[in-house]
Amino acid sequence: MRSSELQTLIDIIPDNFADPGADYQAVGEMMAPFHGHPLLEGTTAETLSLDGVKTGHIWDAGSQDSHAIILHFHGGAFVSCSLDAYLFYGEIITQRLGAQVMIPDYRLAPEQPYPAAHDDCFNAYKGLIESGIDPARICVMGESCGGSLAIGTLLQARDQGLAMPACFVSLTGWFDLSVSGQEFEERDPFLTADWVRNRATDYLAGKVDHRDQRVSPAFADLTGLPPMYLQLAQYDTVREGVIQLAANAVRDGVEVTLESWPGLIHGWHGLVNAGVPEAELAWTRIRAYVERRCNKRDSTKSTAND
Repeated sequence: MRSSELQTLIDIIPDNFADPGADYQAVGEMMAPFHGHPLLEGTTAETLSLDGVKTGHIWDAGSQDSHAIILHFHGGAFVSCSLDAYLFYGEIITQRLGAQVMIPDYRLAPEQPYPAAHDDCFNAYKGLIESGIDPARICVMGESCGGSLAIGTLLQARDQGLAMPACFVSLTGWFDLSVSGQEFEERDPFLTADWVRNRATDYLAGKVDHRDQRVSPAFADLTGLPPMYLQLAQYDTVREGVIQLAANAVRDGVEVTLESWPGLIHGWHGLVNAGVPEAELAWTRIRAYVERRCNKRDSTKSTAND
């Protein structure tokens, strides 16, 4: 059963919100009201370079001395938005998780098609490790298309022999760019399958197939990846890719937590500032998971040395 706060927001979303015929410029205009909110007093945001990738670093008083570092790959369907427009989401994360946040400013399609965004995200992860941050402190997080970028980063890191982070957390991740699988009766008000596929086409530019495992990790061998926490909305248009990713994780010996959220929709985590209780609860559960994972190795060492 959805909360009244969430249902009120859903009821005001127009039926043509995710118009399959929209081009990438129209998509940017559509998403603009959801992004770019001013930061609160007390939140600090600076930019730094991670292996040549401009990256936002966001924290507040409650996260300044945190053990966990969140490397977050933002959403926007590969075509939207700039880092400046996504700093507010970093603020949400640092407030809700009590951790410092890094957000790579990856290049956007269609001006910069595949593999530009994938390369930038991998280089940011490599740069974060090379900066001296212990991988056991890092939680890699991906929102929507950032989910496929995050898993793609981890697969490349594995193949190149880089250390894995403590964990991966998915915020309604998009892991199958072809949006294949079973359809369902109630439509996600934020996304349609055709709209999502068109954004993937903008990004891939005919260079690889939508189901290529390099861009659609729902079809990849996940062996050697870190523990995963996947919060899954019942009516998320990209739901089936999450289910497939979880199934592959099980088959490939990767620890995975798949959590069902009945009645929910794509991107509900971002509605926390609108007073949606489902979003508040989701972040509370993510915080517990991240704190347990990112402190696990240190607590083990401490016990062994006592």
